[in-house]
Order: sequence, then C-alpha cells, then structure tokens
Amino acid sequence: MSEIRVAARYAKSLYDLAIERNLLEKVEQDAIAFLDLCHSNRAFTNMLKSPIVHLDKKWHILDRAFTGKFSPLTMEFFKIVLRKKRDHVLPDIFRQYMEMFYANKNIIKATVYSAVPLSETLKTEIQSFLAKRTQATIELRNEINSDLLGGFVLKYEDKLVDASVSTQLRTLRTNLINAN
Repeated sequence: MSEIRVAARYAKSLYDLAIERNLLEKVEQDAIAFLDLCHSNRAFTNMLKSPIVHLDKKWHILDRAFTGKFSPLTMEFFKIVLRKKRDHVLPDIFRQYMEMFYANKNIIKATVYSAVPLSETLKTEIQSFLAKRTQATIELRNEINSDLLGGFVLKYEDKLVDASVSTQLRTLRTNLINAN
C-alpha cells in the first residue's frame, strides 16, 4: 500500500478520534507544532524515517519532546503508529490530518509570491477576491520571491494565478513573434 494511502487512513482515524473526544482544535495545534518541527529540523525528520533508529529510541525522543505539550490523544497516537511500524509516515499523517481539518472548517490556505512584501490593503483585497471566488475562509501567506520582477503569483488549492511582470513580458514577446 502506498505511503499516501497509509497516511490518509491513519489521519482519518486520528481525525475521527479527535471529533469523538472533542479535541479537533487541540490535535490541530499538535499537528502544526509537529510539522513545524519537521520543517525546521531535518535531523528530526530523518530520525523518524530511519529504519536504523530503534522504535524505543524514537518513542523516547517523541515522549521527551512532546509530553505535556501535546494532548494525551496525540501521544497515544504516536505509540500506535510506532507499534505498527508506520513511524516513517508520521509527517504525512499530520499533513493529511491538516487537510481534513481545513476542509471540514472550509478553510483554504493560499500563498502569494511577490518581489516585495505586500501591503495589508493588498493582502485584504486578495483574500476578499479568493473568499468570493471559493466561498471559503482564506488563510493567506505572503512569501518573497526575488526572481519576480514585479506583480505576484498566487497559489491556492490546485490553482495558480500568475500575474507576474515576467509572465506578462513573456506573453507579449510570444504574441509579437507569432504576429509575424
């Protein structure tokens, strides 16, 4: 079975348990913290994926890092995943959980890439545009991409809106060449 399908099944189980125990938001906070650690600490992610590191050692690391900070449900979930030897898919499980959480809350995460930081007014306009278009709550993040000459590139769901100056120049160039 593919790792994505395994992660989806485990995430669904965690999601259902979180609903049953009224811990959706707490497990969401745990998932965010766990994924932040995975993103910022490559050694941690490599440890989880390593078949050489014994499961007892992995549990000891997870226990010391998260006991008292994470919900008992999340800690028990770690134990189950380790016992089933699915520890290497923990980051994928929590990513899938977050997708389920956001879908349930009708929240769409969007990223706008720009050459310079966007003003709050422009961010609000982009959020309003997307909210009207998708009928969802938008969580917008602005990332700086120095390769862009100007304009912006907006990514949300599986869509891309490219309003960058470089794309507009490339389109203009293509149109001029094809006009001959």
